[in-house]
Amino acid sequence: MGIGIGISRSSYDRYTKCRGCNPSQEKPPKFPNPDPLEWSVLNSFEENGYLLVELRYPDCTNYEGKKIMLYQGVKLSDLTRQKRIDPHFSDNPNFHSPIARFEPTWKGWQTGLLLMKNLYMVKSIGYELFSEEK
Repeated sequence: MGIGIGISRSSYDRYTKCRGCNPSQEKPPKFPNPDPLEWSVLNSFEENGYLLVELRYPDCTNYEGKKIMLYQGVKLSDLTRQKRIDPHFSDNPNFHSPIARFEPTWKGWQTGLLLMKNLYMVKSIGYELFSEEK
């Protein structure tokens, strides 16, 4: 995925009850941003404390609504139990947030697998990439 102009925020950082609804329309309009309440799991892989998951957001217009995300310290059952899965990055401690996103293609899936395996290798030699200095 490339860098876009503007900021795409996580719905975890803000919440609206209406998701583009309009009482005069039969169906709400499609938006490029995914609805975090409407998703299905297309593929997932868990290993060594990492989860790579591909979700489809039916109301999202780009890449047929597909998103590939990498999580750390999260199992698929934990992620799906929270019901609301926003693919955007967030520091909200009440929701699991991805540590990386990839182009939703075969190449993106392979890149995600490569990163998760390399992150585990780096951690296994005693170096923590994501530790925050205090």
